[in-house]
Amino acid sequence: MRSAIAAILLLVLSARAEAAEVAITLDDLPYAVPARVGPEQGLDIVERINRTLAAYDVTAMGFAIGEKLVPEALPALQAFAEAGHTVANHTWSHPDYDKITAAAFGSEVERADTALAPWMTGGKFFRFPFLHSGATAEKRAAAAEILAALGYRDVPVSIDDDDFQYNSDYMAALAAGDAEAARRIAAGYLAHMKAQTAHFRAMARERLGRDVKHILLLHMNRINADHLGELLAWYRAEGWTFITAQEALTDPVYGMESRYDGPKGLSQIERVTWTP
Repeated sequence: MRSAIAAILLLVLSARAEAAEVAITLDDLPYAVPARVGPEQGLDIVERINRTLAAYDVTAMGFAIGEKLVPEALPALQAFAEAGHTVANHTWSHPDYDKITAAAFGSEVERADTALAPWMTGGKFFRFPFLHSGATAEKRAAAAEILAALGYRDVPVSIDDDDFQYNSDYMAALAAGDAEAARRIAAGYLAHMKAQTAHFRAMARERLGRDVKHILLLHMNRINADHLGELLAWYRAEGWTFITAQEALTDPVYGMESRYDGPKGLSQIERVTWTP
């Protein structure tokens, strides 16, 4: 355990050497795990995340799932959009592209495109569920053609993480009334996010010879509603500048071709520098 903590601290300290830029993106709008979060709770999550983002002058991009836009959830999506953030497409039903055909993928994107049209006023952006953009070059090309035909820009991530798993454990602890477990999980989550940030920043420097304009993957969930402020405070203390996803996408790394053929959802840095 001590050696693992020491390794995390080394990564974090090494990443402080120079300033960097990061865009904040949130998946699974209007809010994550609706089966466990009711409309009032979902709206509360969005409004609290909105307040945190505003406190740090962050304009975020949120990727919405079309079929989740039931009437009772619409106030949450509207609140996110009215706060000045960008609403983007995360497919109709969040399928794994590795498990469906390109034609079915096209239908998913187009159906969500129709549902989300009233909120997509700042350009058309898309993110693959599970970050699965095609396990073969042919399937990646098919998806790229579909997105281009519909006017979408794919938004990969550079900093990947497991915030969704921490959220699941955190919500279970809260549901059980175990405040101490929830505290431990939240602390572990923040340590994980710091370590992932340092890891992918170091990877960019090592493999690309430079830092990149980073795009951070988060989800619209309870653990972020409760603790995003602590994470953003850490980024600011470390000298990071918050930028929009649109600004981050100007970095050439996001226009590079993936060299990875396989089922994993990976950081863009891993994809474009992959060696078998």
